[in-house]
Amino acid sequence: MKLFHKIGASLIVIFIVTLQQVSAQNNYFFPKATALDSRIPTPEQFLGYPIGSYFTRIDQVNAYFRELARVSDRVHVQTIGKTYEQREQIIVTITSPSNYGRLEDIRKEHLNQIDPVKPVLGNNAPIIVHLGYGVHGNETSSTEVSLLTGYYLAASNDPETQKWLSESIIFIDPALNPDGRDRAANWHNAYHSFPPVGDPVDKEHVEGWPAGRTNHYFTDLNRDWLNLVQVESRNRIEFFHKWYPNVQIDFHEQGTNATYYFEPSPKRHESPIVPQFLYEYQAILAKYHAKALDDIGSFYFTKENYDNLSPIYGSTYPKFFGSVAATFEQASSRGIQQESSNGLVTFAFTIRNHLATSFSTIRGAVAEKAGLFKVQKDFFKYALDQGQKNPAKSYVFGDSKDVNLTQKFLGLLLQHRIKVYELNDNYTQDGKTFEKSKAYVVPSAQPNFLLVHSIFEENILQDSIYYDNTGWSIIHAYGLKYAKTPVVVAKAAEINSLSLAKGEVEGGKSSYAYLLNYSDYNASKALYKLLLKNVLVKTAFKSFTVTTGSGKHAYSSGSLVIPVAGQSISADSLYKAVQEVAANTHINVLAVNGGFSAEGIDLGSSNIKAIRKPEVALAFGQGVVASEAGQVWYLLNQQLDMPVTKIDLSSFARASLKRYNVLVLPAGNYSAWDNTVVEKLKSWVNDGGTLITFQTATAWAVQQGLVKEKLVEADFSSRGGRGDTPAPAPEQNVANAGAPAQTASSTRRNNVPAIVGAEDATAKKEKQTRLDYARQEDVEGSRRINGAIFQADLDITHPIAFGVTSRKLFINKNGPTILVPSTNKYTTIAQYNSKPFINGYSSKVNINRVANSAAIIAAANGNGEVVLFADDPTYRGYWLGTNRLFLNAIFFANLLNGGGGLGGE
Repeated sequence: MKLFHKIGASLIVIFIVTLQQVSAQNNYFFPKATALDSRIPTPEQFLGYPIGSYFTRIDQVNAYFRELARVSDRVHVQTIGKTYEQREQIIVTITSPSNYGRLEDIRKEHLNQIDPVKPVLGNNAPIIVHLGYGVHGNETSSTEVSLLTGYYLAASNDPETQKWLSESIIFIDPALNPDGRDRAANWHNAYHSFPPVGDPVDKEHVEGWPAGRTNHYFTDLNRDWLNLVQVESRNRIEFFHKWYPNVQIDFHEQGTNATYYFEPSPKRHESPIVPQFLYEYQAILAKYHAKALDDIGSFYFTKENYDNLSPIYGSTYPKFFGSVAATFEQASSRGIQQESSNGLVTFAFTIRNHLATSFSTIRGAVAEKAGLFKVQKDFFKYALDQGQKNPAKSYVFGDSKDVNLTQKFLGLLLQHRIKVYELNDNYTQDGKTFEKSKAYVVPSAQPNFLLVHSIFEENILQDSIYYDNTGWSIIHAYGLKYAKTPVVVAKAAEINSLSLAKGEVEGGKSSYAYLLNYSDYNASKALYKLLLKNVLVKTAFKSFTVTTGSGKHAYSSGSLVIPVAGQSISADSLYKAVQEVAANTHINVLAVNGGFSAEGIDLGSSNIKAIRKPEVALAFGQGVVASEAGQVWYLLNQQLDMPVTKIDLSSFARASLKRYNVLVLPAGNYSAWDNTVVEKLKSWVNDGGTLITFQTATAWAVQQGLVKEKLVEADFSSRGGRGDTPAPAPEQNVANAGAPAQTASSTRRNNVPAIVGAEDATAKKEKQTRLDYARQEDVEGSRRINGAIFQADLDITHPIAFGVTSRKLFINKNGPTILVPSTNKYTTIAQYNSKPFINGYSSKVNINRVANSAAIIAAANGNGEVVLFADDPTYRGYWLGTNRLFLNAIFFANLLNGGGGLGGE
């Protein structure tokens, strides 16, 4: 009996201590809460530790929200997809039971906001609020905030919360980047000290490469809202277009030495096409955020930093649909606690600040509901009016020779809910012919015109301190044939889904050869799948025309020839393999029964060369720009279904390169490689290897003598900041990696291989001029090129350009490497025009530096080839116009050396 009483007393003590701990945490995070339902478990009760003492994994986050949904009729959870690492993406819906009971009706009523003819929503309609947490996985406070936000909205019974639930639909996305979130959480939990260490150089605060900012393929998902390259983005955008929230917040973290940022942003960083009244409403909601932070004594700033003009961001994309969307940035502890210039920053403190603005967002949205409804309605009216006034009345796109790229672009437009129509009849403009059933029309006069403008038009920006991509027009990135029409082009039925080609072998089984035109974007995919099946495939260095029973068929240089003779498999197996590949890649293949061509070379010509199966290795790890390495990894995996061996820079000295015939060096810092590694690379290339380099890796290859090319001096100031412009990997590993750039000198990236050469007179003059200190940010900002679009002339006869039909090549230039055109007249594959600037921001000095420089050079080295890209051809995964050139380098570069005089000197 005494034992029973002792146990009972112990349990009571534990219960009291637990209640005290829960009470203490609730008092810290919810200082004014008075009516919290004890039946609703707090995050601490569910997880077993106080919020802010550990980093919560995604499986635990999702499990907690499902527990809330189980015990509360206010909370509902749905899965919107899975990441590449098979983590769930969930959306939590929180509202009153009565609202949830008619949720679909509310959604349909809300979508009437798009239609200018229908009236604005009345005050009885609930406001739609979306809280998006943790798009950057290592900006860790926000996902923890989502747990507390969900708990409070489920547990609070005070009158204000009841009003929120009654008058709003609140969506919580607890982790927009689940894979990156767990990468960061595991790091911080693994190096968590007891007691915690605040020293900024402690390993807990300095994540290892590639850090947790990005997703599985090292993509910054906060740059993917327009591009929709990654699966997480596509899942998220599908949900967004079901609702068009009135208010949408994107929660971030910035450098530890900052305070707290919320919009409004600087006027100079606002979009030139988004209506001013939408930005002005930020100031109305800002008063609610200011009061919330004032009430808890937290400092903040506004109107100083952060771009707010491009639909690539989670805080800006919703603006293009009438949402008053915003970025919130909290100074990061990058661990449990960290010392800063503002004192000790604790994880719990960062969580509390974001929690305060989460509630102020809901509070402001409910209070300003009528105004927010009007703003969204006025926005779509404005967009339609601007579309009607637009000089281009419609946009026609499509290439009958590149059906899969056309469909890929069409699919992107449909994901953005842009109205697209079939072309009613053949249409010709500017020497371009668009074929009915192979081309499409996008009218300007539509409610989504502002997004149409962003995809098809150029923005010439004047500011010098944008810290991320300034040229984002997707049509240039895809390199797809299009035209801006001065009149409304006749259109047929509206398109609601893709129409992928069946992909078949025309003419049936052949006893001689099969032909595949290489102009389709999926041709490289078909090629690799054939090589995987041990099929002998050749490529034609010159064009030809064959005649079959169905008529004449023209094949351009690069076209694939699959002979029946000489294969290691039977004719029946070959036919089956070709059929499977054609169906899988949606490409038609032609069967021919003879080798005599009506025009051009015959099928037995020595200008038709066998293609080797590429075995690709990719430089990886500390020193390499993670985003570029991830883009290559993604492209080869997701487009070609090709495995790629990822080798850390530190492993190259001992790794055998004999099994690889292609090596890719993304931008980065290769100074850790000593002469032994350099000589190893030279020997490997000399023996027949293909080395492909991007940006600063190209500069390094030139400086190490791997090629005999030269660099132009480029005095760019490479500032860090919100963006992921090329830089060595250490930028991603410092505690303040998320901080906005303050000055060029304070955030200049270190350890980038220097670009050598003679300085021009302008640069000398700039260095000698005395300037006011206050001008430093503008002047130094103008020195760099930050994702602007430039145009180059592409030699479409060169094998690296196989399949491309236009000499106009659009390149996203976002780095300092500038190449001198090769002394060999035949090896500069792409050269920037004399007036190369197309879109975004670039200073005149930089435009002049880029003008007439080389964009791509193929340089022979012994029996091998080095393909130098001055820029990043795989930029953010959506620059398809240049990534196809990179893929060509993988397949065809080894054929250049000694290939009909096309090799280097």
